[in-house]
This record gives sequence, structure tokens and C-alpha cells, in this order.
Amino acid sequence: MSTKEVLLQQALILFRREGYDATGVQKVADAAGVGKPTLYHYFGNKRGLLNAVLTTNLESFWTEFDAATAYNHDIVKTLESIARVYFEFAKKNPEFYSWFLSMGNVPSEGDIHDEVGPLYEKQWSALAELFLAASKDHGNMKGRHQRYAYTFLGIINASIQAYFTGLIKLNDRDVFDTCHQFMHGIFS
Repeated sequence: MSTKEVLLQQALILFRREGYDATGVQKVADAAGVGKPTLYHYFGNKRGLLNAVLTTNLESFWTEFDAATAYNHDIVKTLESIARVYFEFAKKNPEFYSWFLSMGNVPSEGDIHDEVGPLYEKQWSALAELFLAASKDHGNMKGRHQRYAYTFLGIINASIQAYFTGLIKLNDRDVFDTCHQFMHGIFS
């Protein structure tokens, strides 16, 4: 791994274990075996490091997510594709995704909020647009696109949390069950 990759890896480990605010750049530099000037060379400052950890780890996710959220006039198939993207990403990146999930409830000020907030908004907006497009085919969905966006993302993330605790495997059956539960509610 390059020095930059080692810094990103160590930052993720420390941010997840100790929290972003409690992790100083010296601690990250020490864990990576470099001096602070090297960290500053690559990232500018601690917030730049945070941004790079997020950007680097989410790069492949956004490509797959953007493709999966393109509505193809089959809402069930589209939702299953989206769930599969999330599940596969969480399985391949458990350290990152569990940390990313934990940042959803941070105070409304500070670096974490400023860097992560737009990433959550990007997800919600894309899902809301999907449900808005689907409402043209499914009249009973009209006016509910925002609620559907955050409840669908909520059930996906609840399933991922269940995977992290060993309750489910995030396999094709779990994709089906998660989407079926969302589509049909508790009486399915």
C-alpha cells in the first residue's frame, strides 16, 4: 500500500474506534508510521483526511448506487437492485459501513455533519427521485416519495445492522425479504 492508502486505512480504524473528534492527526500519523507533515501533504488538514476517507471508501458504492437507482418501470426489480448494492457494499466494507451508519446521528454542526450530511442527502434524494418516477406508474405512491425514500433506506440499514450482529447473511433471500417487507408491510 502507498503511504496515502496507509494513512486512509489508519484514519478509518481510529475514527471508528475512538471517534473523529477524539482522534488527532498526530495519532493517525503515528499509526501510519509517518510524520504529521506527510499527512498534511496528502490531505491538508484533519477535515481533508475525513473527506478523503469518505470519498475513497464510497467511490465504488456511488457508481453502483447511481446505476441501481435508475428507474426501469419495474419498482420491485429496482428496489432489489438497490438493496443488493447496499448489502454487497456493507459485506465488503463492514468497518467503513458500520462507522458510516454511526455518523447519521451526529450534532448538526462540525466536520462530521458537514461532510456526511451531503452524502446522506445524496442517498435520500436519489431514492426520492426514484419513488417520484415510480409514482407515474403507481398512482397510489403519489406524494409519498420522500417518506418512501427514508423508510426504504431505513429498512436496508436495519438489515445491514442485523447482518453485523449475525442475525442474517445479506444473501439473495435477504434482498427479497427486505424488499418484500418494505413493499407489503408487517402483514406480508
